[in-house]
Amino acid sequence: MEITLKKIGEKLFAGYLYFVGLWIVFALCFQLFFVYLMVSGQDERASRYSNEITWKIDGRFKDNPDNIWYEGPKK
Repeated sequence: MEITLKKIGEKLFAGYLYFVGLWIVFALCFQLFFVYLMVSGQDERASRYSNEITWKIDGRFKDNPDNIWYEGPKK
C-alpha cells in the first residue's frame, strides 16, 4: 500500500510540473506574439486584443455580459 501511494504522489507531482512547464511555455509564446505585433507596427491590433482580455477578466467591467464576473440583473 505504501509503494502505490508513493507512486501516485510522484505521478501527481510530475503532472503538476508538466502543467507548470506548459503554462510557462504558453505565457512566453503569448508574450512573443505581442512583441511581434509591436515590432511589426500592429499596435492597434495588440491594443484590441489586450482590451478584449481585460474586459473579460477584470472585475471593474462586471456590468458587461461577456465578463466572467457578470452577475446579471437582480430580480
